[in-house]
Amino acid sequence: MAINKIIDKINQETAAEVAAMMSEAQKKADVNAAKIVAAAKAKVKEIEEQAKLDADEVSRRQVLIAELESRKAALNVQREVLEQAFTEAEKKLQQLPADQWEKLITKLILEGSQTGTEKLLVPAADKPRYEQGFLTKLNQALTAAGKPGKLTLSPEAGKFNGGVVLEGADSDYDGSFPTLLKIFRSKYEHDVAEILFRAEVK
Repeated sequence: MAINKIIDKINQETAAEVAAMMSEAQKKADVNAAKIVAAAKAKVKEIEEQAKLDADEVSRRQVLIAELESRKAALNVQREVLEQAFTEAEKKLQQLPADQWEKLITKLILEGSQTGTEKLLVPAADKPRYEQGFLTKLNQALTAAGKPGKLTLSPEAGKFNGGVVLEGADSDYDGSFPTLLKIFRSKYEHDVAEILFRAEVK
């Protein structure tokens, strides 16, 4: 009988110790679980915030790319318009009325002639004008300007559209319309762009 009571007592004490150990283990498990949940929530929040930052960065980059593409397209259009403007200018030069054409060529000859004895290289389409009296007028203009009026026509035809090239003994003067427009464009393209687009062009 006494032995049974002792065993019961041991069992009771052991059960109490086990219960205490289980309770302590449960508390630790709860604490650990809470820490794990808190860490998980913090990680989720961190991921969400990073995702938002990434999304904002992607959005910012997309807007920047769109703006750059838009500016690029606008510049391409402006270049096309400028190209068209200078192409039209060349066409108008080639289609000048006879009196304006003669005035322009005379000015080019007076500015470009150094000796008054150069050969004139001109487009095939313009040769008849020179042969029908215009060459004589040019030599008279040179004489009036104090230079020998001894210009002659080159037997060759110039491979350019409009204008004239003076072939001298030491140097040539290129007064062809394509060259004149190229020089004009290099000097005044920015000003022409401002006139066309009424905005600062960089």
